[in-house]
Amino acid sequence: MRVPFHRFRDHDPAGVPHHSACAPGFTLIELLVVIAVIAVLIGVLLPALASARRAGRSSVCLSNLRQIAIICRQYADDHKGRGPAIGQPYGALPNWALLVQSASGRAGTSSGELYAPASVLACPEASAHYGMPMQRTYAMNATGHAGVIGPGTRSDPDNYDTLPGADTPAPAIRFDSITRPSDALLLVDSAVDQSQALAPGSPPPTRTASVIDFRDPSHVQNRLGRFHPRQSFQWVNFDGSARRATKIDDHWLEPLP
Repeated sequence: MRVPFHRFRDHDPAGVPHHSACAPGFTLIELLVVIAVIAVLIGVLLPALASARRAGRSSVCLSNLRQIAIICRQYADDHKGRGPAIGQPYGALPNWALLVQSASGRAGTSSGELYAPASVLACPEASAHYGMPMQRTYAMNATGHAGVIGPGTRSDPDNYDTLPGADTPAPAIRFDSITRPSDALLLVDSAVDQSQALAPGSPPPTRTASVIDFRDPSHVQNRLGRFHPRQSFQWVNFDGSARRATKIDDHWLEPLP
């Protein structure tokens, strides 16, 4: 008698019957649906991740500004209320940015030795904006210390661009004379001043403008660093409080002592 072929196919060598069946799989339509769902999820998550990353960088920036304000305040306490040099000497101590680096533990006395990327002087959002590791992205408020002399205004006592002499101290703010430290701006996000980028003595592209005079419209336009969400910038007051804004306050135009 002939044995049906399927009997050999449905038994293993031990004689135990089994059933052969194809494993279930995805159809082309199901695969396309899964790919589409994954694409939608990625499209939803990426903006949220980017926003969280920007928020983290902004938090680091605020922390940097607070630390710099503390260092400048401590310097003023040790020097009869006078803060570090606002501008000149730009490449040597006691320039405010170099003083911050020195107080943060960086060895050296010149700009070549003290400036470095990934320091409290650099906002990570500014580094992301320029696409390179920045060495300095903040500016000190020089309003009232730009050598302004003219009718209808109080003459500035000094000029941040004037080199100090043997008997002339470096241009500086008198911290102890600030009447409203919670409202008076000390430092702010700054940008590379493209109008001065090729001028002799201008900083390298890894450093933004280090001084800003809010009475000068060109400074506000070219030096204010709007790196944060909604074209905002961040600053710190003389009391160490730091925050974010999209426009300057009118009282920032008042000369500092």
